[in-house]
Amino acid sequence: MIQDIDSKRSHVPGKILLYFAAVMLVALLVYGWSMPPVDASGFRQTQTALSIDWIARGFPVLSYITPVIGAPWSIPFEFPLYQWLAAILANATGMGVDNSARLVSAVFHVGCVVMVYRVVLAIRADRALALCIAGAFAASPYALFWGRSVMIESTAVFFGLVFVWALARLRGAPLGYPRMLGLGLVAVLSAVLSALVKVTTFFGFAAFVALAFAWLALREHGWRPQWLARQWPLLAWGALSALAVVAVMTQWLTHADALKAQSPLGHEITSSALSAWNYGTLQQKLDPATWWGTVFKKRFSGAVGSNWVFLVFLVVGLCARPIRAAVLVLLVAYLAPVAVFTNLHIAHPYYQAATIVFATSIVGLVVWWSIQRAQASGKTTRPIWLVGFLCLLSLGTLGGSYFKRMKEAREPGQVAQIAAVVKAATPEDSVIVGFGQDWSSELPYLAGRRAVMVPDWAPTTALASMAASDAALGGLPLGALVECPNAIGSDPARSAHLQQIIARYSAGVSVQTVGQCQVWLHR
Repeated sequence: MIQDIDSKRSHVPGKILLYFAAVMLVALLVYGWSMPPVDASGFRQTQTALSIDWIARGFPVLSYITPVIGAPWSIPFEFPLYQWLAAILANATGMGVDNSARLVSAVFHVGCVVMVYRVVLAIRADRALALCIAGAFAASPYALFWGRSVMIESTAVFFGLVFVWALARLRGAPLGYPRMLGLGLVAVLSAVLSALVKVTTFFGFAAFVALAFAWLALREHGWRPQWLARQWPLLAWGALSALAVVAVMTQWLTHADALKAQSPLGHEITSSALSAWNYGTLQQKLDPATWWGTVFKKRFSGAVGSNWVFLVFLVVGLCARPIRAAVLVLLVAYLAPVAVFTNLHIAHPYYQAATIVFATSIVGLVVWWSIQRAQASGKTTRPIWLVGFLCLLSLGTLGGSYFKRMKEAREPGQVAQIAAVVKAATPEDSVIVGFGQDWSSELPYLAGRRAVMVPDWAPTTALASMAASDAALGGLPLGALVECPNAIGSDPARSAHLQQIIARYSAGVSVQTVGQCQVWLHR
């Protein structure tokens, strides 16, 4: 009886974290229900929403269009599983794309919490441990905020966790061949889906599996033939998963790049063209400012809402002998994607969604270790105070940062004002030509129009092509020309092309000023 009471008490901290996270997730969904997806990284959220919108209108799924940098409009990056599900939900229920996308994202986020719980149980059958690690992930302010955004992140993370779970089960108790085959196929399929949805996210889970396997081999003398014979299902299905990911991703990237290369601006965002941008430079990787200024000061706070508090959890975890090795593996898995895709993690705060589960797992491990220590000393309330502190810290971060961003997103800014003017005064099948907003999807998404958003980095050949012909419009009528402050005319030739484009598309119509931008409407 006493043992049962102690067992139930050990579950309380993890349950507190989970209950708190459930309330906060609902609050975030309700509060953000009527706002556009521009509360953070609006560039990326609206790009995803724009693709969903056009899939929902009945356009192709695999060759889906994101009409933002000109005809023929298709510039696919990730495999559109998340977009397809959100479009189906929007069409089936009649709700807006914003809300269907948030709901799909939130459902996958909840699925991630469940899969974290199941992964831990597959590795070690300790419910208190599983509740602590799942609760730490669920209560993370970063995971909560991005878990309900209009983004593909939670979908990719979910399948990455399913992949880890399937391999963990393959390593567990002896299995019959049907069960082994089923788990192996789940591992392969989930690995492929995670990589297709977002390959940079899957990399983190592949790295974790490799690190965990190396740790097991080192601890259990994995060079012995008997050990290798016992672990052959794990080795075989892990290798098959890797081969399947490489084969399928090669085909998808070939397909996606061929579609992008059909337009002058699209050619600049193929996988080969973006390679240097994605990986960053060796100087970035070795620069202490990257790891101090970006990783520690900006990214370490994601797990609990404070970089210093997370650092304390990390130090405690590395000093606690029972969990030290696991914490070290999780820390390397957390930082490995940053070391590889350095520039992406510097430029985009949402990229940490791929790795935050490893950071929160460190927090969960330390909470569980504190429960063991508390039970041994008879001071069982200490873990309750600890998770209470984590909940307050998360609540403070949500209220002081994320809810503030959402409140600001409710107010119509300059782009939203331009979009309202364009949407009210132009035909639905018309095209916007825009300068000074990079190639952001915010304006075309909010206006519900195709667009040619010309970034400052547009090649001179693309500018010359637009100055000479209307090919970028794809045979559709011009609806609006929008010029905001920009640096496109960085030399006389580029400046001349820009002026020619503006002269052609502004001829015969009056101009109106919205904020710092000039807008010409072709009614």
